[in-house]
Formats: sequence, structure tokens, C-alpha cells
Amino acid sequence: ATALATEVEAGLNDAYRARFGWPFIVAVRGLSRQDIIVAMRRRLQRSDDEEFAEARAQILRIAELRLDPLLAA
Repeated sequence: ATALATEVEAGLNDAYRARFGWPFIVAVRGLSRQDIIVAMRRRLQRSDDEEFAEARAQILRIAELRLDPLLAA
């Protein structure tokens, strides 16, 4: 990652936390760095309720991705 990319990501993370009061949460499996940056920018435009629902959906997705292999065994 370039220093500029890292700086952009840090700025987006700070803006997200300041806007919503919690860290940016996303299930990153299958996403590129650019996909994550685009998602952060898009999600910063949402209402608190919309983003809270999305954050919960992402937490569920992360749990599914971690639990599915364990439950399939």
C-alpha cells in the first residue's frame, strides 16, 4: 500500500467513527482494498439507522463465514 492509500483509509476510518460512533465493520472476504474504500465512502452517506442495520448485517456475515466451515465438519 502506498502512503497516500494508507492515509486515505485512516481518514475514512476516522470520519466513519466520528459520524457513527463505532468502527467500520465489513466482511472483507472477496473484497479488494478498493472495494472496501468504495464501501466506506458509500456508507458514510447513510443515515444512522441505515448504517446500524448494515453494520449488523456485516457482523452476521462475518459470523457465517467463520462458523460455516466449523459446522460443515
